Amino acid sequence: MEKNYNKIVIEYIDKYLCDEPIFLEEIRNYVVHKTNIKNKKELDKVYANINVIINRMNSEKKIKTYSKGIYYKPTNNILGEMPLDKTKIINKKYLKNNNGKINGYITGEKLFNQLGLTTQIPNTTIIVTNNYNRKDDYKVEYLNIILRKSKIKITNENYQYLQLIDILANKDKINIENKKYKEAIYNEYIIKNKLDFEKIIKYARETKNKKILEKLFILAK
Repeated sequence: MEKNYNKIVIEYIDKYLCDEPIFLEEIRNYVVHKTNIKNKKELDKVYANINVIINRMNSEKKIKTYSKGIYYKPTNNILGEMPLDKTKIINKKYLKNNNGKINGYITGEKLFNQLGLTTQIPNTTIIVTNNYNRKDDYKVEYLNIILRKSKIKITNENYQYLQLIDILANKDKINIENKKYKEAIYNEYIIKNKLDFEKIIKYARETKNKKILEKLFILAK
């Protein structure tokens, strides 16, 4: 039976290019989907077999471990073996998956810097994501990011609106250095991303933050 699992695992990993993150959770889901196993005891056996296969592929240097549950196929250049780019892990796990589904967005000082609202360059990136459910922010040390739970489920259709609301709320109390910050927010974000003002107000109301609505009306003048 293990040989069948071995074939399925290799089939899945072969789909990936070098220097792309491969998550153990995805491998498990793929094997379960292919075998149609639902019984808990059988699932435990499947997961155990997958671990054996992954460890073997690791020892054979067909894949490498970046962190617990995260693997990749290494690539080489004239300087030797290249490490996996951690931004690819961040993007896939917390921002946008392989199917183009958006699960999160960048907020805080990095976003303010990108919009020219501050010159400060943060050491850590704050990410609001569906893939985090704790009440308080949590720092993922090995990725140098801070995860934040979203009050509203993030989708491809609303993430830019929610990101704008974060800018206006300025939860992290970032010092805005740009004296023309209203114009910057309006031109560089609302106009540039073609946001609908009625939808902005709709999402702002869902946050139940009156200060955001007040700031929106000032921007609209």
